[in-house]
Amino acid sequence: EMAFLCQVVSRYCLFSEQTLAGKGANDAKLQNLLTEQSLHYSTLETRLATLQFNQALSLASPQLIELGRPSLKVPSIVEDAHYICVRAIERAAGTRSERAVWTVGHWVCEVWGVDQSGGGMMGGDGDDVKGVYRALMQGVGCAGGTSGENENHDLKIKSKEQISGAQSKMDNAFAAALLEAVDEGGDEREQKGGSRHSGGSGPNSAPASGGLTSFFSRGGNQQNLQNRIDSELCALNGVSAAATACSALSGLFADLVEEKAQEESTNNSSTDEAPPPKSSSMLTFAMDELASHSRSYNSLLQQRVRALVTDLCGGDDIFDCDGHLCLQNLRLFVEREIYNLDSSSFRSLEGEDRLEAEMIGPVRRSQIFEEIGKDKCDAAVVLQMAEAMSWKSADIILQILLKGSTDFNEWGAMLLSKEVRMLQNIYCGLVLESSSGPNGTKTAITAGSSSNISTASILTQFERVNQAVSILQLEKPSDWLAFAYRVGHGDDTNLTPEEIRSVMGLRVDFSDEAIKNAMK
Repeated sequence: EMAFLCQVVSRYCLFSEQTLAGKGANDAKLQNLLTEQSLHYSTLETRLATLQFNQALSLASPQLIELGRPSLKVPSIVEDAHYICVRAIERAAGTRSERAVWTVGHWVCEVWGVDQSGGGMMGGDGDDVKGVYRALMQGVGCAGGTSGENENHDLKIKSKEQISGAQSKMDNAFAAALLEAVDEGGDEREQKGGSRHSGGSGPNSAPASGGLTSFFSRGGNQQNLQNRIDSELCALNGVSAAATACSALSGLFADLVEEKAQEESTNNSSTDEAPPPKSSSMLTFAMDELASHSRSYNSLLQQRVRALVTDLCGGDDIFDCDGHLCLQNLRLFVEREIYNLDSSSFRSLEGEDRLEAEMIGPVRRSQIFEEIGKDKCDAAVVLQMAEAMSWKSADIILQILLKGSTDFNEWGAMLLSKEVRMLQNIYCGLVLESSSGPNGTKTAITAGSSSNISTASILTQFERVNQAVSILQLEKPSDWLAFAYRVGHGDDTNLTPEEIRSVMGLRVDFSDEAIKNAMK
């Protein structure tokens, strides 16, 4: 009703401006009335959305992403927050009030903000309203069922009591928030909110062992490893969904900016002067801010996936381990492989059965592949996992080559080329199989996450290794002057001159003089 009232006043203000020229006093009264009503509406809207978000936090749990895929889950808080924000934006846009729209837009940006400080947002008395980022980092709604069930149940009961208490004090909170909004004391309100929230814990707070930051911390054996992995994968799906949701919300604000621009163009078509409206700049800021949040969530996803791959496939100390993890096994395989061989040895060593059993098999049997095979990861998460494993595999091979302890001839270079291609194929196949799931129906949030899945980023991780293989396959060092190529402009996809010289030195039939002449 308040939204409709704001819309009526706004339309009447527009009608008055177009038909009652020169009636400045009447226009001022209407504008003041619109400002007052929009303040009432926007304060109540953000208060209602905050309570809804708190309730979504208290009821958060792993939910299905797609029907027919019972193992593919995402924390419900992501989709619930997206729905709450979309409904709030749509209602605010229906008021035709500039202040109402960008006030709600500011609240939406706070909900999805990637805030490392851990402070509270706009909320009522006693409510520590956390954003989606903090909820994911604390593992809210990521663990389901068995471990910590009684603790989560008590937390949910406590959260419901807090929400009920907040609703009983709604009138006082509304009055205080309204006075703050009239004074436009946004900064003071945030400071007051921070002091109110600093002493308490939020609804449905996850246990200290939960969340993205500590699922795989060293020495934490209280929770079953499989449950921790399932929780981590659910959280990763949530981070991917949050990135897609922020992108969708940014697109929604982009549509509002375009509609506002068209409206301003129509209204000012009869006048010579058309200054840019402040509301459009505020909406543009919200649009850009949400797009920035989407990129931040994607960066967080990449960071956490690499940490997971390190824990399950091999860490930074990979060259000091015994090969019981798949990437450690890859390191041992390449180190022990003979690359200075004749044609008969090449035919024996290049057999796909041998390479499948000794090199590819351990990767296929790794826990990462098993979890993906159980359909627990969204396509975007699988892509990040494949990129992380590709990057680590290529780095292992390149480090072994640059150590300079492996001898190569032309047959050995061909063998290494085949091994690299098989690694590329298995990682690309993992992505392609995941992107074509058993059911093509996706929710509104996750549908966009797999629509642009490509294996190009997988192949990019192997660019430096591919350059090394190309150098090892040269007939003579001087041929590199004719066949040399670069991918992009950075060293992350290209070998440096020193590295090229080191790789050439691995060929037993390349003389130092020929290498020196080729590198002049």
